[in-house]
Amino acid sequence: MEAHNLKMSAETKPRTHERTKERKNQIPLGLYVHIPFCVRKCHYCDFTSGPFGEKARQMYLEALQEEIRSTSWRGCSVTTVFLGGGTPSELTIPELEELVTALGRTFPIDKNAEWSIECNPGTTSQGYVAALGEMGFNRVSLGVQSFDDSHLRFLGRIHTAEEARAAYHDLRQAGFDNLNLDLMFALPGQTLDRWRADLEEALGFGPEHLSLYNLTIEPGTEFGNRRVTGELKETDEDLAADMFELAMDLTRTAGYQQYEISNYCLPGRECVHNLIYWHNQPYLGFGIGASSFIEGTRWTHTTSLAEYYRTASSGLVTRACQEKLNDREALGEEIMLGLRTEEGISTTALSRRYSCDVDSLFSQTFQSLGHNGLLLQEGERIRLTRRGKMMANDVCAQFLV
Repeated sequence: MEAHNLKMSAETKPRTHERTKERKNQIPLGLYVHIPFCVRKCHYCDFTSGPFGEKARQMYLEALQEEIRSTSWRGCSVTTVFLGGGTPSELTIPELEELVTALGRTFPIDKNAEWSIECNPGTTSQGYVAALGEMGFNRVSLGVQSFDDSHLRFLGRIHTAEEARAAYHDLRQAGFDNLNLDLMFALPGQTLDRWRADLEEALGFGPEHLSLYNLTIEPGTEFGNRRVTGELKETDEDLAADMFELAMDLTRTAGYQQYEISNYCLPGRECVHNLIYWHNQPYLGFGIGASSFIEGTRWTHTTSLAEYYRTASSGLVTRACQEKLNDREALGEEIMLGLRTEEGISTTALSRRYSCDVDSLFSQTFQSLGHNGLLLQEGERIRLTRRGKMMANDVCAQFLV
């Protein structure tokens, strides 16, 4: 159903009766705020982002604050806040302060909440990252992608390897003790040795968290267009698999846990906001193209700036898509998400939650995947094997309707 068919009038929308309001306020949420600003769009990026002129930038920030202030989920407790993009570090400190103030006035945010922000090297300084800490941010995800300048140019990144190193040191000097580094592998032309060099340098810094992603070439991106013309070919699947295995091996040797297919951390340093996604818990997204999942319903905001500006202050931004999962769909999705994590799934817990016998419902699938060495069952817990992690997308798809 189109989102505009779901809108309520300004008179009726907020004035639901008190039991509904109380129920909403009891739902703990993770908040995601989308900042679409970029100096230049990277060649692989299919997110809603790009360069903004000054006027468009101001219009967006005003609309974003209006959306936050008018949300019907006002008053819900909040356990995590994550600013993603785009490039959130494109925001000035005063702009960030206004945004943080709007969030704090709208939601009771836990005093121990995880406040994460994505930063790109080349958009920060010593003074900037120090101000982030003073504002309450306690976790930074640094978009390094590679420590090889030739790969950075190929990806369309605006920074150099040296700027990435400097940004990391600035964050440490500012007192941040919870840092993530983003790296990409399976880049066209990347060798196993060059990927090893990237990993070893990243591990040498000792970040609390690493996000290691296999490059995927999406339609409509610069890389996607080059693939269509034959100018760009994807990395051989066997080489990409070798790179993934190398990442698993080197991180484990260095003391990191692969708590999700693409995410690694030192013990106890998981990204709390990430875990909300993997545990299928509720989250609320603000901004153009942002996604939310609450009470079994998932929706994604419009990617039209004009439509976003028009509806941001209404409390119900136009939705590009929305779906209400039935119990079977929700169960399959929770299995899919859970299997991506190191802990896997508990069939007992899932059976209790969905009032069914999960072992019986998926007995043939569990047996087949186990026989093929893709799943490991230990009592009530089922998780991916090492080989299963290599084929995670194919394995998880078997549980979706």
